[in-house]
Amino acid sequence: MKIEDDKLLQELKYLSKNGKSLQERRRSHALLLSHDGYTKREIASILQVTQRAVFLWLKDFKERGIESLQLKSGRGRKTKLSPQRDKEIVKKHIEKYPNQPKKAYALTIEDLGIDISYDTFKRFLKKHTALKLQTSTERYSKETGGRVL
Repeated sequence: MKIEDDKLLQELKYLSKNGKSLQERRRSHALLLSHDGYTKREIASILQVTQRAVFLWLKDFKERGIESLQLKSGRGRKTKLSPQRDKEIVKKHIEKYPNQPKKAYALTIEDLGIDISYDTFKRFLKKHTALKLQTSTERYSKETGGRVL
């Protein structure tokens, strides 16, 4: 594919070296190689991707232009626990059962009607609340004679 616009060629050269993401650099490099006369098969071999990927990149570039080099928003795995929606319910159960985190976890998944692991629950607490689960080693200490800290 020949690119006639010199400004666009310069921008592609810049992005192939200094793009924000690997995807942006790789796709712009593929476009430059195509401009230089390489076949889709050769480009795929150079970039170690499938010919289909190269074909889709070139097609997307023809349709959307330079914007096609960047990732589209909304990709990736969606969260099961939403800080805006679920924070108060999680906090309510943890405050009610501070020394029984598994009970708070069970009540939370029952209330929300979702299926998450206990580790996901703990990560959510750590990231989105000031509350922290107490472990048995944190509650009791030899220095305090076994009293709760």
